[in-house]
Amino acid sequence: MPLLVKDANTTVQSLSTGLDTAGNLVPVHTPAAVVSGIATPVSAAAPLPVINAAGAPAVDGSGAIVSGGTAQILFGGIVPSNGWLVANNSSATLYVSDVGTASAGGASLPIPPGTVFATPPGYKPAGIVSLFGATSGQAFAARRW
Repeated sequence: MPLLVKDANTTVQSLSTGLDTAGNLVPVHTPAAVVSGIATPVSAAAPLPVINAAGAPAVDGSGAIVSGGTAQILFGGIVPSNGWLVANNSSATLYVSDVGTASAGGASLPIPPGTVFATPPGYKPAGIVSLFGATSGQAFAARRW
């Protein structure tokens, strides 16, 4: 069932439509992404581009492990709006989690000495970020945004 619409040049264009499960008239199309200047159907190999328009300035949460063997809350317990990172500036592995209390294992993510863990673009943190280090004084740099 075609639907006639006018484009920016006021030329009438045919738009393919169909009925959704509720019986509403909806456009029938395949989302497309531009790859090398050519529009191609969206797939895992050619996803739609996403730009985080809700970016926020980074807020520092750096410090050191206060009590070795006990997880500590980062960023004052504030859940980051758009993402976070932790850089391990110590000589032993740190563990970080935003899905529960960090520990040496389980759902916690290890951060080896001298490396950085950063959430991927578009990541919405699941909850409060906690950090675990085996010994007191392990230094780290952290940012939330």
